Amino acid sequence: MPDLTTIFGNEIVVSPQPRHIDRQYTGIAGAHGLLSMHLGTRGCQIVITGTLAATGANYAAARVNLQAFIDSIEAYTYPGVAADTYTFMSDTFYNVLFDKFQIIPDREGKIYHYTSTGYVTCRFICYLRQLL
Repeated sequence: MPDLTTIFGNEIVVSPQPRHIDRQYTGIAGAHGLLSMHLGTRGCQIVITGTLAATGANYAAARVNLQAFIDSIEAYTYPGVAADTYTFMSDTFYNVLFDKFQIIPDREGKIYHYTSTGYVTCRFICYLRQLL
């Protein structure tokens, strides 16, 4: 059971969302309106936001290290990666798949932030899907 902080680092916020209700709508020829069939609920979405950080001898080296960190997280979204159980603090999330991973630029379009000598950060959001 991997901990989400071992994947993303310590600067994260994990927000489980309510389950999605799945409905199917259909119309009948010659009648006004729609019919709705409730197909049950589907697994809940887990939203993770935070900041990724990497260090290096200078900006270029830190940015290369941060890109390698981003690539390692992106690998969880590849097809064929099996659902796994993840933990965060006292919560356990069973049968989870990574849906989407995004880097968030600031309002000026800047992605990488050079904060001090050899320290680079970027903000992200990641969507996970619990299959239960």
